Amino acid sequence: MKKIVFICLASICLLQAREIRVVVPYYGSIRNRLVVESMDDLKDTAPLAGIYFQWIRPEKYQWNVFIYQSRNINYSNIIGSHFIFDYYPGRCPHGGLLLAGAGFDYIRIKTDGDISPQLSEFRMINNVYAPYFRFGRYIDFGSSLKKVSFLPWGGIERDIIRGDLSFMIPSMAPGMPAPPPVDEDIKSDYTYALIGLNGKVTLYHFFEATAKYYRKFSLDHGDDLNVFSGMLNVYLTRHWGLSYRFKYLEVSISTNTYHMGGIAFLF
Repeated sequence: MKKIVFICLASICLLQAREIRVVVPYYGSIRNRLVVESMDDLKDTAPLAGIYFQWIRPEKYQWNVFIYQSRNINYSNIIGSHFIFDYYPGRCPHGGLLLAGAGFDYIRIKTDGDISPQLSEFRMINNVYAPYFRFGRYIDFGSSLKKVSFLPWGGIERDIIRGDLSFMIPSMAPGMPAPPPVDEDIKSDYTYALIGLNGKVTLYHFFEATAKYYRKFSLDHGDDLNVFSGMLNVYLTRHWGLSYRFKYLEVSISTNTYHMGGIAFLF
């Protein structure tokens, strides 16, 4: 009983803080599916490490950044990052906090190896830069101790893909010369309309469960893409907690799914 009272009191202190800062080092695994034209899909799993930082000023703004990397997965090294800043200009006349946000996603996939019997000396660097803007409104239910909130939102994103690709095609038969090597730049730009929905459950300020989904609708010649993520936080004291993070991300030539856990430090 004393432990429950302590947790509740610590949570109240945290709730009353003017600003909240959270740091979480994460470790887990990532599954990558690489899709390259004229060859079978490649699937692989490898360790993944990352670090997350968030700064919150309730009813004013929040921003967070997440950086992660994985090595030796599908002959590739992956580096990714996500940054977003959300500003809350006020409340809607019908209730709910308004949101105006901007963010930037980046993922780099560097592939180097003989990934297929049909291809040799395969080299690829694929960089995806994705700035975006979004607008939404929070819809809250419940009390400050037991709260459920939803954030429907919409926005626009520009994906800028840059890189280079090279490989050799072996000779089709003994004595026949091999085709000339392929060496070309990767350069594509896509514009997407974004439609998303976030949901969050908070219990007594020490348990949080969040689920987020958005779909990227192509406005030009690209494919529609999906992004889903979830997070579970349990705060053990005013300064320490446990965190689990999941994400499924589709990009132009691959999909990435990761699971990560970490220890959260709040100050």
